[in-house]
Amino acid sequence: MKILVVGAGVLGLTAAFNLVNDGHDVTIVDKTGPYAQASSRSFAWINANHKLPAEYHRLNRAGITAHEEFQKRFASHGTWFHQHGCIMFDSSEGNATGYDERYAESTELDYPVERIGSDRLRELEPAVDWPTDSGLFFPLEAHLDNEAFGSLIEDFLEDAGVKPEIAEVIRVETKANGATAEFAGGSARAFDQVVIAAGADSGVIAERSEFLLPVADLSQPGPRTHSLLGVTAPTDVALNRIIISDKINVRPRRDGSMFVQIPSVEARTEEGETPELLNEVQAVMETELQSLFGKHILVNQVIFSGRSFPEDGLSIVGYLDDHHRAYSLVTHSGMTMAPILGRLVADEVRGDSSPLLSAFRPSRFTEGIAHDSPTNFIGRQ
Repeated sequence: MKILVVGAGVLGLTAAFNLVNDGHDVTIVDKTGPYAQASSRSFAWINANHKLPAEYHRLNRAGITAHEEFQKRFASHGTWFHQHGCIMFDSSEGNATGYDERYAESTELDYPVERIGSDRLRELEPAVDWPTDSGLFFPLEAHLDNEAFGSLIEDFLEDAGVKPEIAEVIRVETKANGATAEFAGGSARAFDQVVIAAGADSGVIAERSEFLLPVADLSQPGPRTHSLLGVTAPTDVALNRIIISDKINVRPRRDGSMFVQIPSVEARTEEGETPELLNEVQAVMETELQSLFGKHILVNQVIFSGRSFPEDGLSIVGYLDDHHRAYSLVTHSGMTMAPILGRLVADEVRGDSSPLLSAFRPSRFTEGIAHDSPTNFIGRQ
């Protein structure tokens, strides 16, 4: 089949990779270029931690497994998936209750978790000046070198003769025998199917196409749709794994720098991006890094990043039209689930429906079974 993939972020690239491997004639387009939007500005914590309901947890868990398999399959190309686990701690009063609830939930879902004390904290991350004597350790979790992963998929596609085009899809029209994509500038091209994997822009494309695809509007900034991500200068701090807490989230990067987030400042995204906001957040990040590592670590950049967020917080995956010509691939947890969703999309284009996706169809919004949007809590990404 002749298939158009709209969006060259992590989801679009992995979908295109699997479709090409299945023998389809694939065109992939993006209005600004591959990996130019949210995929390049992701904390990239690979996890299924507190991702509810259970169906959503299972899909994210399958994403972790798919990352493991992808890394093993292509190990000769390097290492981009770092499965060293995640340490979660809460420095607030009454943290024992939170630990108990998270531990019980994870155990019920058969999601590996360990209670750890001060000795184990120091053993796992000796460079940290731990502000607590207890925490939780999730050994399955990982961090992803997201740009390295994206570049690898791009290389695979290029080897197959597929190179992402810079082009903006305005709307899609479907009929029983195919789909037509209309582009900015007035041109139109015919395909057998179209996969819409354009992140937050997917909702706009769908609306113009008269499809129902409720994605949060990026023009209204706030913690649901935006985040503040710090990038430190390269440092000699020997951090090996992700740390998630009520005070600071931090993880290593391949060049010796770190990504950093401060949960308490995320609400300030409602103010919109200004130099003043970025400077103030940078100062808070450096203060929290100083507290955690006992040394000054320079934050080189603070990124005000928009992200794809379905209105009820859960993935929207499936056909948008009665003809089964336009397919939605939108999720908040793209980095975790890209390898599994890319495979499942290709399977469904072939006609093999996956039970893993049954709770995430676009039709739930017309059938009145959409879930409430999740509330904020430690460790949800």
